[in-house]
Amino acid sequence: MTEQEIAKELGDIRDGMRMLDSIVNQDYKTGEGKLNEKQVDIVKRLLKLFDRLSWQINFNNYKEIRYEKDEVIRPGIFSDKPGTPVKVRSCKEKHGDKTYFGILIGDVALSISHSIKDGIVTAEHAFYNPAILIPELGEIVYGCESWWCKITSEEELKEVISDETIKNVWYVKALQIVKEGV
Repeated sequence: MTEQEIAKELGDIRDGMRMLDSIVNQDYKTGEGKLNEKQVDIVKRLLKLFDRLSWQINFNNYKEIRYEKDEVIRPGIFSDKPGTPVKVRSCKEKHGDKTYFGILIGDVALSISHSIKDGIVTAEHAFYNPAILIPELGEIVYGCESWWCKITSEEELKEVISDETIKNVWYVKALQIVKEGV
């Protein structure tokens, strides 16, 4: 917001007030203050204005914004190299329990993070996760929304990722033990 927009907003609020609107009525028995509808509206408008300003006031204190030029898609740090054949069972309900052939695309940034130091805001890609193309579906699923593993032989391609396979993953077993102990 510009200074003129702030002044206009405050002026509109002030112009809508009558002299007695700034007086809060008090219950003489309990001492509790009560706002009338007009006062509630004024308070809501002020809170809305302050909410809009809070970001701008903070943002105006920064000297510079930097954007790190890291890749959105990068070779696998959490996975194998792009193009690696994989078998994948999506956790999306619409894909059912079927194991599909997939092609690893690479690690893809799912978000952007930022840091602030000495008045400089630095933004960069974050939360990388393996992206897998499933040609049969024409869709991409992420490692965090599927069960998948690299295929190293033709025999492995024939093996499905079943519920039993998933139940035998070490961290699934650990979570089950924690769940049973609760």
